[in-house]
Amino acid sequence: MRSKKTVLFAAIALLTAFTFLPAFAGVRTVTSRGKSYVTLPNLASYYGMSVSQPAKKRVRLQNKYNKIEFETESRSVWINGILVALNEPVLKVGWQWAIDTTDFNKTIEPATRPSEFLKNAGTRTVVLDPGHGGDDKGTSSPRNVQEKKVVLDVANRVRNRLEARGINVELTRESDRNLDLDARCRKAAALKADLLVSIHANSAGKNRDVRGAETFVLSLPGRYSSNSYGGGALPSTSSTGNRYDVANMALGFRIQQNLIKATGQEDRGIKRARFEVLRDAPCPAALVEMAFLSNPKDEAIVIDPAGRDRIARGIADGIAAYLSDVSRAKAK
Repeated sequence: MRSKKTVLFAAIALLTAFTFLPAFAGVRTVTSRGKSYVTLPNLASYYGMSVSQPAKKRVRLQNKYNKIEFETESRSVWINGILVALNEPVLKVGWQWAIDTTDFNKTIEPATRPSEFLKNAGTRTVVLDPGHGGDDKGTSSPRNVQEKKVVLDVANRVRNRLEARGINVELTRESDRNLDLDARCRKAAALKADLLVSIHANSAGKNRDVRGAETFVLSLPGRYSSNSYGGGALPSTSSTGNRYDVANMALGFRIQQNLIKATGQEDRGIKRARFEVLRDAPCPAALVEMAFLSNPKDEAIVIDPAGRDRIARGIADGIAAYLSDVSRAKAK
């Protein structure tokens, strides 16, 4: 009798039920019920990875470069230990677990092989966008730490770290002043931004248990609000920022990866949203929610200048890692 694991990764028996089509770069896709998928065994073969099942609802793909762990019947995947939200859940296609082909192309690929897709990205100007300002205080912590103030402080710390590496950095606001959302993107365009990072702090209201850092990139076209976070309830249509979908994910992944490394915070993952600053961005963009001011432990990190410096180091290291990916792409 075959084991469950053997059945899990066996070849699809009813080949006539599916049509195999080539995707880019040689991975094989399978079409079922009018939708295109990449099975996890095909993904493992494409990357030269081994396949294992470390837990009942986990499938792990691994080689010496990357480890990708999928949660079955879920949108959660951990790429090199960092949580990423897929657009569609991992589901069974025949006898094999599979992911939506768009998730392969625009989530898995740019997170695992960013330098393969960034040849046309720029590296000259980084624009940082400290959220809120002026009459718009943003959220506040129980000890009245105001979001608008701490994000400006962190943005300046990020700028100092990047400028020390010879990177040109501009801010959408230099002081405590009002700045409309559309004005932030217009200013980024005027500054000829090659990437835009909007910096925020989060709140869970009266729920003081929620904590951690998360990074948002723009929702993909045609994806509904159930597959996205924030930014309205209507289906997502193509926006200016969708021209940079692959670069958005590459940037967001590098920032979240380095932010968690620098701070040791709870990893709330990389998610997609239709926030205006992402929709109208004139370049690759990400929005960072660096901590929950409503949580006592996160509040303590943000209150402490050393904690804000760790946050700034993580964001700066993530931006620098993305720029290095771009440089490697251009060198190929």
